[in-house]
Amino acid sequence: MNTLVPVNDRACLERYAQAGGDEFYVGFHDEAWHERFGRMADLNRMTGFLDQANPYSFEEVLAIADEVCALGKKLYVTFNANAYSKAQLDFLFGYFERLREEGAAGVIVSVPEAVEPAADCGLEVVASTMCGVYNDQIARALQGLGCTRVIIPRDVGLAEIEAIMQAVPTLEYEAFLMRNGCIFSDCYCLGRHFQGRNALCFDVRDVKREFFVDDVPGLERAVRENDQDYGRLHRTACGLCAIWRLERAGVSAAKIVGRSDDSACILRDIETIRRNVAIARGCADEQEFLARMDVPPERAAACADGLSCYYPEVRFG
Repeated sequence: MNTLVPVNDRACLERYAQAGGDEFYVGFHDEAWHERFGRMADLNRMTGFLDQANPYSFEEVLAIADEVCALGKKLYVTFNANAYSKAQLDFLFGYFERLREEGAAGVIVSVPEAVEPAADCGLEVVASTMCGVYNDQIARALQGLGCTRVIIPRDVGLAEIEAIMQAVPTLEYEAFLMRNGCIFSDCYCLGRHFQGRNALCFDVRDVKREFFVDDVPGLERAVRENDQDYGRLHRTACGLCAIWRLERAGVSAAKIVGRSDDSACILRDIETIRRNVAIARGCADEQEFLARMDVPPERAAACADGLSCYYPEVRFG
């Protein structure tokens, strides 16, 4: 199982690769896109976060593709906005052609209409979580269009992942493993991310709430504790316990989220995943892995209560 790493800091590419990063993904900003379609038109899911999430221009991403190739790794570029018009889809084709020329391995797309044009350019096509791969019929349909890999949504359980993979074994599968989770499903969320004015998930988490509790012993404390813990998945999501099952199922890539996160944190996550994948490959069963797995001290407390689990069923049934 490869480790898929966000290119949040170009200067760290070599360090990420040395730590065990096998594949990379990146988004970009492009003035030509905004001149053609306006400032409100998303190029990818994180366009509204500006250079906080997409610090590189398209020309810089082309150079990054070359650097990643020189490291012997793969680069995937995100085109996963909520929707694209016909004119925007035509515009994307120009990006696809140049990315393939510069050695990018593939693109991550959010709409079926983008699959064939990307595949025609010779790129590997990855179906984003925006495609909502919740069952094997959807996976099979996307493969039929030309997708080589699908990203499993965050809220799909391990048994469901295994069932989809068994039903459509000729696809590659990518699963979330570390960092920023979201309580909403990407494919059903019409919220948009904007710097200074965030998406619905951020607004719900940060809005001021008042509690009205009347004569119910302990309820007020429980509600306040719940309020304090509400945002933890968004910051410290973790799926380390699931590595044995994901590896055994044949998942191709474990995804670290965090295009705008600190590079030191990303580096620690890469090293943690690689250590635990190595442990998993030497274990006869899941229980042996859980007994031997390496949980970083900074994550141990969060692991105890399960509030940051991508796959809580491993420990909590």
